[in-house]
Amino acid sequence: MKITVLGAAGRMATGAIRDLANAPEVKEIVLADLEQCKPVLEKRAADWCNNKATAVSVNINDPENLRAVIRGSGAVANCTTHHLNLKVMDACLSEGVNYVDMGGLFHVAKKQLLLKEQWKDKGITAVLGMGSAPGIVNVMSRYAVDMLDSVESIYISDGIVNLAKLDTPLAIPYALGTLIDEFVMNAFVLENGEMKEVPPLSGGEVIDFPEPVGTQTAYCTIHSEEITIPNTFKPKGLKNMSFKLALPGDFENKLKFLVDMGLGGTEALNVNGKDVVPRDLLIELSKKLPMPTTKPDDHKVLRVDVIGEKNEEKLEIRLEAICHPYEPWNMGTGPHSVGVPVGIAARLLAGGEATEKGALPAEACMPPKRFFELLGERNIPVSVTVKRDLS
Repeated sequence: MKITVLGAAGRMATGAIRDLANAPEVKEIVLADLEQCKPVLEKRAADWCNNKATAVSVNINDPENLRAVIRGSGAVANCTTHHLNLKVMDACLSEGVNYVDMGGLFHVAKKQLLLKEQWKDKGITAVLGMGSAPGIVNVMSRYAVDMLDSVESIYISDGIVNLAKLDTPLAIPYALGTLIDEFVMNAFVLENGEMKEVPPLSGGEVIDFPEPVGTQTAYCTIHSEEITIPNTFKPKGLKNMSFKLALPGDFENKLKFLVDMGLGGTEALNVNGKDVVPRDLLIELSKKLPMPTTKPDDHKVLRVDVIGEKNEEKLEIRLEAICHPYEPWNMGTGPHSVGVPVGIAARLLAGGEATEKGALPAEACMPPKRFFELLGERNIPVSVTVKRDLS
């Protein structure tokens, strides 16, 4: 089994790389990123990959180069920004290679869903949105929905805390560009069967997550689940759906301040005769921040609450995954809980265990029990509780 990881020099890719390197069925890994990232790729290949990885340069904006890099792979794990998803999908479709990405942040995912039949006709699969959210929560939703004859509501919440004493001004939990989008772009909720657009960071809800995450206020933010879940489960009668996120408090307050100052803006400002895009400046400045040297101590709870009926009885089903730093790899919860599911999905695709064909969200093509089994092997257990209406 050969897997290519695009964006392999990124932080979220580390979980995928380590998962693939420690999976015996994976015989060859290609770590691909920009030319200037080659030293990072070579070090990761040497340190982590048990002599089965090669480091290569790739230019995703050069279709021929990209196709040459991914050629012959059983699957491509796209760990780049969502803005490149469609370009990578084009190359994979041309080469007949299975594909998985980390999500399209609603608007890109909406375009990706339109490619379903092209991929089905080719006999291959593109998994649209894999990680913790989207990803794990989508497969949780599928598991619960399959227990029901009809489904009324799906509520997804993601709570994150960072308990480490950080020695960096801004401890960024995942891609800053995505986080800025979540703070400035409108989110979407499904209410009584109608899709509604709501302001970012609206709908605040106090949620009691299990410790160590504890009680947090979660807000509506734009996410891929908001377009895929309603589309997938409409035939089951789904009428209500939302996704809410609670970020580490210190980070959330700092980023909100920066965004309120205008540093999430995309319109160029003239500064001393030069055009400067505030968002680009903030992202570039973040790259110069010192990396935390403290031991990872971030934690996450992924929760999916599903309400529906089975044999005319109302049921409430809750699935949860409590994620912690992964000590065997000295890896924080962020890259572990996001990257590992990408590696697992790539393995299931390349090994023929994900049999649905087409461009599909995770809830439509990942086999839940097998997916959860492999998650458990990487210390991400999923629990299920069922509550019956006793009124």
